[in-house]
Amino acid sequence: MLLPPPSGPRVEVEGFDVRLGLLKAVADPTRLQVLDALAVHGSRCHCELEEDLEVPANRLSFHLKVLRDAGLVLTVRCGRRVRYHLAPAALARVHEALPTSDATPIPETCEILDEEGSL
Repeated sequence: MLLPPPSGPRVEVEGFDVRLGLLKAVADPTRLQVLDALAVHGSRCHCELEEDLEVPANRLSFHLKVLRDAGLVLTVRCGRRVRYHLAPAALARVHEALPTSDATPIPETCEILDEEGSL
């Protein structure tokens, strides 16, 4: 059973559906490896990513499209090749898509209260 999307100031910054889309985009091991490679190398062409990740060209193309559609990866054409790089603030956007809590942390020791709320 899915819970309704949360509401409040956190959701207003970037909508629930956008946050969900970002998290779905990075939830795949191959796409996460692509993001890791781009974070380390800065820019890679398709053939370099194929070698780095040992992923067939057609599967890599699919994963890169998902990351582009999510706004996490950008492309630059260099002659006949296309180079991929992280979009500005891509990793920060993924981090901000994660849930946060304003709840009071659980104390290290638990004390039992009586029915009146005193120790």
